[in-house]
Amino acid sequence: MKYSLCADIMFVAVGEKGPIWPDTDGIIEAMKLAKKNGLTGIEMFGLEGRDLERIAAASRELGIEIRACVSAGAALLGNPDKTEELVSLFEQSVPKAKQIGCSNLILNAEEYARNLSSDEVIKVMEDALKRLAVIAEKEDVTILVEPVTGGFFTSSKQAFGLIEKVGSNNVKLLYDIFHFQNIEGQITETIKENLNLIGDIHGAGAPMRAELTVGELDYTFILNTVKELGYEGNFCLEFFTFENRDMKVEASCKVLPA
Repeated sequence: MKYSLCADIMFVAVGEKGPIWPDTDGIIEAMKLAKKNGLTGIEMFGLEGRDLERIAAASRELGIEIRACVSAGAALLGNPDKTEELVSLFEQSVPKAKQIGCSNLILNAEEYARNLSSDEVIKVMEDALKRLAVIAEKEDVTILVEPVTGGFFTSSKQAFGLIEKVGSNNVKLLYDIFHFQNIEGQITETIKENLNLIGDIHGAGAPMRAELTVGELDYTFILNTVKELGYEGNFCLEFFTFENRDMKVEASCKVLPA
């Protein structure tokens, strides 16, 4: 298993008008924090407004991979009126992701069509992902579909069923343990049954999205189970920390299997 930090979540600040996401310097600081703790990668949100040349150079210098980023238009998956825009924005995001050595692009469907039935939304998602899969296969990148708390997906069966319908090795599920604990629980059993459809795993303490050592989830048990299953992909620390960042990252890293 490979380990990384989510740079944006880890370095977000709270402003008067809401969250202040890290700039290029913040992304590079996340790389340094990852390296300090023996991690080998980071993940990040959007690519727009960031100095991709500097990020790429820091990635090479520090030996820290950028394992995933959020595609422009990520929220539009599941909205039939926005599918053309989604495809266009994804096509624009791919070369930017490649510029920083990233081959995994995340879609989260947060702005799905709420006027449609669940079955209709799934069909819209399936059709869009099949179109995007053609691009992903040609460009040798992977699309990661991420169900989130309060979003469209209400079960892992529904989410993994969508990935199976698309039927492309370049379209996988981003299994976020924190979100799926909120959605349904049954973490390790679900991973066991669907490991071949998982392209990335995120983790945070639940229910408060804190470091791995806080909350109702036993990450030592979960991650050792995942390792025993033969998972060789990425596990990303994706928790909020507004103080004592170094201490909380260090504590979380202690539960990661070697």
